This record gives sequence, C-alpha cells and structure tokens, in this order.
Amino acid sequence: MLIFSIREVFGKKVDKKWFWFLGIYLIILAGLRNQVGPDYGSYLGIYIYSDTKSYYSIFMKMLHLEGTETLDVEWLYTLINKILLNIFNAPYYVLTLIIAIFAIIFKVEYTEDNTFYPFTFTLFMFIPNFFIGESGQIRQNLGTFMVYFAIRYIKERKLWHYLFFIFLGSGIHSVCYLFLPMYWLARVPLNKTIMLILIIGSVFLSPFEVYRFFGNFLSGMAEESSLVDGFNGYMDETVQRINGGFGIPEAMMAILTFFLFVFDNKMKELYPYYEYHRNYAVIGICFYFIFRNNPIFSSRLVGAFVGFSYIIIPNAMYVVSGRVRNMIYAFIITLVVFNFVVFSTFNNIRAGRFTIDLYQNHLLP
Repeated sequence: MLIFSIREVFGKKVDKKWFWFLGIYLIILAGLRNQVGPDYGSYLGIYIYSDTKSYYSIFMKMLHLEGTETLDVEWLYTLINKILLNIFNAPYYVLTLIIAIFAIIFKVEYTEDNTFYPFTFTLFMFIPNFFIGESGQIRQNLGTFMVYFAIRYIKERKLWHYLFFIFLGSGIHSVCYLFLPMYWLARVPLNKTIMLILIIGSVFLSPFEVYRFFGNFLSGMAEESSLVDGFNGYMDETVQRINGGFGIPEAMMAILTFFLFVFDNKMKELYPYYEYHRNYAVIGICFYFIFRNNPIFSSRLVGAFVGFSYIIIPNAMYVVSGRVRNMIYAFIITLVVFNFVVFSTFNNIRAGRFTIDLYQNHLLP
C-alpha cells in the first residue's frame, strides 16, 4: 500500500488491477480468518441463531411486519446466514468469506469512484478500520459500504437505484437508514459560515444529550448486547474523555474540520462532487459532538458518516501542488504510523488475535 501510495501521489495513477490484487488479499485476511477478531464468537452465535428462524418470519421482517417469531438481527443478514447453514450446512468461515467478498468489492468500487489516490486512502484508513470493520463489525461494515457504493447513484440522480441499496443495506444493518436523506442532503449548498454555525452549535449541544429524545430508535441501530463486549475490545473509551476530556476522536474531528475550512474553496473548484463529501463530513462532525457522551453512538453511528468524510484529506492533495502536497502526504503517513502505534499500545491487536503468534487463517500458513 505504501509503495503504490507513493507512486500514485508523486508519479502517475496506478492501474486499477493492482488495487484489485490488494482487495483479494484483504478478502483472504478478513474472510478466512479463524478465531480472529473480538466479535468473532458473537457473530458465530448469530450464525447458529439464524437457523432457528423461519423463512416466513424473515420475509415478514423484510416487509417490516410482525411474523410468528421475533428477529433480533436484520432480515437480509439473517437470510444469508440461514441459507448457508440450513441448505448448504456451510462452516462459519464460508459466511465470513462471503461477507468479506461483498464488503471489499463495494469498498474498492467506492474508493475508485471518489478519489485519485485509492492506495493512499486505503492506507490512511487501514488502522483501525480494517480490524473494526472487515474483521470486526462485519454487518455494519458491509451495510455502510453498500451505501458508500451507492453514492454513485446520487451523482447520477438515480433515486430508485439509491433507494434499492438503502433497502438492501438496511437489511444487513439498520444504521443504513440514516443515509436515506443523504440523496437530498448531499446537494444542499453549504458555506464556511453555515458549517461553522452547525459545528459550534453541536459542540454546545453535546452536554445536553439531545439524542435521548429519539428513544429506542437509535439504540436499535447502534447496539446489539451480544456484540458490545467484542466492540469494546477494540475501542478504548475512557471515562475522562466521555466526560469532557480531549482524546484521539476529538483530535480527528479537529483535523477534519481544518481540512474542510482550509481547502474548501479549491476543492469546490477543482474536485468533482467534493460538496457531497463535505456535507457528509459536516453531518459526521455534528453527530459526533451530539452523541459524544454515548461511546457506542459516537463511534458506530458517527463512524458510518465519518468513513465518507475522511476521503477529503487525501483528496486535498489533488487541488494543491509542490510543497503543500508534500506536507499533506507527510501528515497522512505520520497519522498512519501514529494509529499503528496507538492501536498496538492499547492491546487491541492482541485482543483481536491479530498478533503474529495468535493470528490464524484457514488458507494462509
């Protein structure tokens, strides 16, 4: 990733086939892992649980109607699990492989569609996203990348195509419902004054926990009791930060805000569809501060939007030249190294069994 990243930034665009080779390798790493990831056992439990549900109940859940049984997991994910186990009696790694294949395909297509620096963006987001996403919260990861992919239909003004992907994505994870308004919100004009008012307003709203007014609606999108412990194996949320301290998430919001305001004019002028990513970024930053006192909301719900918006940081290199591009790239690589060190220091790599002595794969030695 680093070698091709240097080439695409300082040389010429790398052929897409090399990006697909990387995608295939990541599919093998995530899809054929064995007992790897803090959520591995929880999803294995869901796999077995899904076979106890009837196809009729799954169909009723798809229609948002009550069936003879209660489904605690979204209909499409339950259906995939049930077919694999009930019809093919497939081992669990077949499920993780299929989910990884679709997630990486959507990820590759989205990245290629929205940046000239796919290797740089993938490198920038690799830690901790690959471990929390493709190798951790596989449902939310797949659902959100299906919606990320569907941003092409916002650009093409194909509403029904976009709604179809929202429908499928929400069948994997209900957090995808949050993206439904983005077909219209992505094109809302914003300027620096409006962005500043929205972000500062969200900071002031943070202590009041206004998200509680939505009751169980948001809770259903962000929390499954069987997965919270696994998720917390990766995310080190301290009481001091939640109660008003300053940590890595706040620093990343500050960095993203900096890029929004400093490069906004040039990006609007030179980068196609930048405004869509900017709007996602503003919503993500505002959501982060509004949900800040809830560690699950401020990471899972916000992460879905921020995953879009971080693409602004490498894309900024496209609208500058010379010394400024070098500075941005050096900053990105510094963040990559920093994230690697922090993620390892928090013992999260060992918690997920991703160390060289603990990692196991059904294919790789």
